[in-house]
Amino acid sequence: MSPEITGVTVADALPPRLDPKTIEAPLYRSWSEEGYFRADPGSVTSDGKDPYVVVIPPPNVTDILHMGHGLNSTIQDVMIRWRRMQGRASLWVPGTDHAGIATQNVVERVLAKEGSTRQDLGREAFVDRVWNHVNEKGGKILDQLKVIGSSCDFERTRFTLEEGLSRAVREVFIRLYEKGLIYRGEYIINWCPRCLTALSNEEAEAEETDGKLYHLRYPLASGAEEAAARVAELVARSADGAADQEPGVEAIGKLEDGRWYLTVSTTRPETMLGDTAVAVSPKDERYAALIGGHVELPLTGRLVPIISDEWVDPGFGTGIVKVTPAHDPNDFEVAQRGDLPLLDVMTPEATMNENAPEAFRGLDRFEARKKVVSELKTLGLYGGDDVHRHSVPHCYRCNTVVEPRLSLQWFVRMTPLAEPALEASKDGTITFQPPHWKKVYEGWLENIRDWCISRQLWWGHRIPVWYCTSCEATIVARED
Repeated sequence: MSPEITGVTVADALPPRLDPKTIEAPLYRSWSEEGYFRADPGSVTSDGKDPYVVVIPPPNVTDILHMGHGLNSTIQDVMIRWRRMQGRASLWVPGTDHAGIATQNVVERVLAKEGSTRQDLGREAFVDRVWNHVNEKGGKILDQLKVIGSSCDFERTRFTLEEGLSRAVREVFIRLYEKGLIYRGEYIINWCPRCLTALSNEEAEAEETDGKLYHLRYPLASGAEEAAARVAELVARSADGAADQEPGVEAIGKLEDGRWYLTVSTTRPETMLGDTAVAVSPKDERYAALIGGHVELPLTGRLVPIISDEWVDPGFGTGIVKVTPAHDPNDFEVAQRGDLPLLDVMTPEATMNENAPEAFRGLDRFEARKKVVSELKTLGLYGGDDVHRHSVPHCYRCNTVVEPRLSLQWFVRMTPLAEPALEASKDGTITFQPPHWKKVYEGWLENIRDWCISRQLWWGHRIPVWYCTSCEATIVARED
């Protein structure tokens, strides 16, 4: 260690306590000034050196670095310095991530403390406010990387929302669109009612929750009395009615007024206002006589059909399920197969909309849940509830309960992209350590679903698509 750099010679007495700053700062400054972290392209193109490049997983500009970043950066630094010592043309590219929804949420929380919202500011002023935050936090992040000795080539620092990378994102979108790998469609997506944006499956984080399983009674439409009696007899003869049926839950029964009813179970009673069918399994002989009939959907005044679908598990619960196509991904697929209507009964903010009965309009979804249960109890159509532990998705940034929502969004077709990655695993091109992750990886790719990539945010990349309000044409373009 040169005394010209550190100011310390071998003749100097060792200090009683080490002060890293007296050594680290001048040493790092010397490394930087001498260009030790720079990778000369000519060493590869002209001298034939073997390149070794690490692109830093860019830290979010939501806040400064934490210990996890420090650990990860240290591991990368060890790798890049080792390769550099071996004489390879080694480059470690630093940078930061604009982190769309995460950064927008951070700035919105700052505004909330000031008694304001992004809507109060308007889009342009809000984006300016986010840029101020980015410039402050991004600079501190890069300074922190230097303080811990990261041997990055800071002359090559990138930001994921800078002009060049924004052009690259747009170019990739257009190329995938031209290949038919990106499309716009109306499907059930994960929706955050607080952030008011779609989320990918990875952004909807599941949390195990102690909730309730509610048992609701749907009266059979008039004229089904004879069929209902036969069904009731078959249910009574079957072993416990259904393999997993909860004690005390009757699949079919009679109300006090003599009408027959079917019992459906759900964790979300408020969505029953958007039911468009009741379904049973075509393999379940108990309910065959009811298929093609109708039930009266409580609280709505609507009749909905009783259909059969292979998706229904006859051994779960009563073997009868409600179908709510606009608020459940499985029900949406049932509706597509059965040509059922899609009835959305919630606003983007997860309050009940104009498609819900008037008494429920404007209620928050959880208030609507309470009111649905209360009204059904009054009508004698409530079959009770049971404690039920289940997985509930939450927004990965604000922790709001995610709402499955029918929405028009942009998607990437994942199956064609997954096929070569799956083949590379099966033919041994790539290997896994530990080996059991091979099965996990292949299972993920074999069951992959299309990826929702559109977000309803003010901060971040814009989808390069324009819509004509006159002829409804869609224009995808590289330039505005």
